[in-house]
Amino acid sequence: MSQRKVYLSIDAHARHCVLGVMSCTGTFLYSSRFVTCEKELIKNIKSVDAGKKILAVEEGPLAFWIAQTLKPHLDEIIVSDPRHTPLISRNAMKRDKLDVKNLCRLLRLGELKQVYHPEDDHRAIFKSAVQQYIDFRKQQITIKQKIKAKFRGWGVTDVEGVSVYNLDKKDNYLKKLKVRPIRTQLEHLYCLLSTAIELQVSALKEAKRLSRKYPEIQEFMKLPGVGIIGALIFDAYIQTPDRFTRKQTLWRYCKMAVTDRSSDGKPLSYKRLDKAGNGELKAMSYRAFLSAIHRKDENEVRQFYDKSLSRTHNQTRARLNTQRKILSVLHGVWRRKEAYRPELFFGSV
Repeated sequence: MSQRKVYLSIDAHARHCVLGVMSCTGTFLYSSRFVTCEKELIKNIKSVDAGKKILAVEEGPLAFWIAQTLKPHLDEIIVSDPRHTPLISRNAMKRDKLDVKNLCRLLRLGELKQVYHPEDDHRAIFKSAVQQYIDFRKQQITIKQKIKAKFRGWGVTDVEGVSVYNLDKKDNYLKKLKVRPIRTQLEHLYCLLSTAIELQVSALKEAKRLSRKYPEIQEFMKLPGVGIIGALIFDAYIQTPDRFTRKQTLWRYCKMAVTDRSSDGKPLSYKRLDKAGNGELKAMSYRAFLSAIHRKDENEVRQFYDKSLSRTHNQTRARLNTQRKILSVLHGVWRRKEAYRPELFFGSV
């Protein structure tokens, strides 16, 4: 085998993949197209004559599988964030061969931003279970919106609140409809809602079962406002506390960082929360905040919020400060492998 180092990239599609190969000097050597399957992936990577092989593949539905499949056959693999490679996605002359060439070049120059993927298969399975729970929850919301919209569209307007979603009370609302076919359509929606609820319960049960391997979840739940679902979401999406060495990086991933854009020392826009990041973690911190401040006891989350409010005189800023603190405390407990204590909420985490 040759002792040279090469940079590889794969443009992955459901039916086929394109492999690009670039030398360490920046010369694009060739590209090859093959069927998307484990056998062909390994065959094409092995066929590259080089002593050291570094591969880049953009984040997508196939990225985790490709990374896990090819990991034993590569010296290094990077799953890159496509948002940071507009040269590829927005190129006016976009072609698969050109895409892999540009990806190889960016890999060689060290210009790719890596997306974290769990190395432990159990972690990936656990995250997938939590994501499925969230997906069923979202489907419920969509079905409920359709139910209300259908009722209102046919003259039944007294459907405020949540009782209209109660499967035991649905007949009280259905009998108000005079058109039988519409009543039948709503019965179908109620059937879908019932199925979504059952699947959500089942998905949560599976996520809880898989979470038994992770003792930090029990510590997360000791923080006021953080229940089992919030703890599962934080653990599943963060994957490992070692991903973040600075709390500001953690906040940015959780969509809690503030943008600060300027040019020549002049601001380009008003400061606001960065839209990039994980919305589920942001929502989790918000739900934990609401749950904690509405509790009857004088817990540490409420105390932190009150102190922040007295300092900033701004409810939104105080709330955001508290949400960030919740995230920082959870991360700190996990990273230091310590038990949660209320004093941690007032320390420097």
